[in-house]
This record gives sequence, C-alpha cells and structure tokens, in this order.
Amino acid sequence: MKTVSPVRRALITTLLCSSLFMMPSMGMANNNYPTGPVTMMVPYPAGGPSDSIARVLSGPIGKQLGVQVIVENLGGATGSIAANKVLNAKADGSYFFQGTANELILPPLTNSAIKFKPNDFRSVHPITTSNLVLLVKQDLPVNSVEDFIALSKKRASSTPLTYGSVGVGSLYHLISDRLSQTLNANLVHVPYRGTTNVMQDLAGGQIDFAIQAFSKNMKDMEKEGRYKIIAVLSKEKPEILQEYPILSDAKGFEDFNYFTGSSYLVKKDTPEHIVEKLNKAISAAVQEPEVRNALGADGRVVANPMTPAQANDFYQAEIRQTEDVIKQTGFKGN
Repeated sequence: MKTVSPVRRALITTLLCSSLFMMPSMGMANNNYPTGPVTMMVPYPAGGPSDSIARVLSGPIGKQLGVQVIVENLGGATGSIAANKVLNAKADGSYFFQGTANELILPPLTNSAIKFKPNDFRSVHPITTSNLVLLVKQDLPVNSVEDFIALSKKRASSTPLTYGSVGVGSLYHLISDRLSQTLNANLVHVPYRGTTNVMQDLAGGQIDFAIQAFSKNMKDMEKEGRYKIIAVLSKEKPEILQEYPILSDAKGFEDFNYFTGSSYLVKKDTPEHIVEKLNKAISAAVQEPEVRNALGADGRVVANPMTPAQANDFYQAEIRQTEDVIKQTGFKGN
C-alpha cells in the first residue's frame, strides 16, 4: 500500500477544508439576486392596457423580491425596440419583459429586419389572458355585427373602412387582415406606435374601427359616446362582456376565436436560480387578492401559479398558435 507523505496529506486536508469553506459562499451567491432595483420593461407608452397591468404588479413583485421594481415604458416597432433593449442587457435578471405574442413572437416571424427569435426569450410566468373586441367609432352607422359586415362590403370599392393597430405585422393587424379576407372587402390599415394612440384616434373619429384587448374602461367610454363595442372575438366571454355578441356566431366567421395573453419573460440564458426566484415572486404576486381583483375587474382572466417548466410549455404553445395565425392570413411580412 502506497504511503502518503505528511506534506501531501497536509496539502490535501487544506484543499478539502478550503472547498468546504467556499461551498456556502457559492450557495449564498446564487441566492443573492436581486442586489438592487430591477426593471420591468413595458413595450408601449404609459397609459395603455399593458402599462396598467405593470402598475398593478410592480409593487407586489417588488415586495416579494425585496427590492424596487421600476416600470420602464419604451414603445415603437411593435415592441421590438423594448425587446432588443432587454436582449442587449446582461442576463442577470436586472430586466424582465412584460410581453405578449404581439411583441415577441409575431415580429420576428413576419419581419426580416428583426433579428431576434421568439426563443431568445423564455417565459418566467404568465400573467393574464384578455378577450379581444371589435370597436367602431361612434358615428359609424353600425350597431351590430351584421351592420358592420354590410357596411364594410358596401364601402369596399369606394371609401373602404379604416382600422388602427399597434403596428404592421401585429396580432391586431393580422386579425383585421383576416377579417378583410373573410368579408372579401378591402379595409385600410393605419399603424400606430401604441394602443393609447389607436384609442385616441378611434374616439376622435380619425379611424373607423379597431380590434383591441378589452379593458373595463371601454364600457365607460362607450357610455360616454366615444365609440361602440360591436362584438367579442373569442368563443368564450367573461360576465362583464355578456351583453355583447360573439363574432364567431356570424355566418362565415365560425372559426374566429382570438384572445391575447401577457407574460413576464427574460433572456433565455438567464441563470436558473434567477428564473426560479422571479417565478416565485410573480406567482406569489398574482395570487394576492388585491392584484387578482384589480386585474380581474378589468375583464382579464388572471393566470394560476406555474413552475418555470410549465411557463415555458405555455410559451411554446403560444408560438405554435401564432404560427397558425400567420398561415391563415398568408401574411408574408418584409
């Protein structure tokens, strides 16, 4: 049997002790996130539906993380400007993105100028699902889905109806494009930088209609005579929308079933311990009664708790569904 020299034995003992001493420190480093304020990136200007979600959740998420969560609004290019800013930052959890398929999935699939891919992000946790509604300006002579269909066809060859969206290749653009195809009627697209701008021009009568994610204040605006809610685009609708018809009940629109959801996402190579901590913070935040009441009162369905793996599966399903919408419309992009 080979004898270990006293000097070698001492060296081995020293190295083992050093390793054992360092292990807790490494573990502590992994649990040290976050060390300061983190930024919630919202890819639209302040005042819109996305911003309202951020304002409801930033405080509760910050409370769970033990630091301040700063909301940063950065609109433009259907959310791609904000997405690129997050991707250009370090993958250390200092930024997380509040997004939907409209910003992270559709643009890279339809616009060759956008270099990031949907899977450059990973979902940390879903937040809400929202119904989509068809809105028309107040003085448009329609009060039902049938009226809208008839007017769209009547004006198609002379003065086509105009509609606003948050950008070329956005979810709202593609759905409106499919609406045009189903109607077999020309509709004119007017792209904007954000939802707030679309709604301002709809209320001001500069555009004829828009498809948007429903929020409770839309019913208040309708009562004030700013615009009219004509139909719900999903086959299922919450109690707050029960008085409005479902578009898929109209002849020719049977397969229309559209809604949108929002999630929190980070760069795909963000360390797992950071993703797990963010996931737990968001999961706890969306379970708070005040948060669920605030988001649910606006007509949204609030997400149930999910693990990071479940959140990723949810995101992959969204990618597949978005690819199907692109195929249905035949949209080629740039």
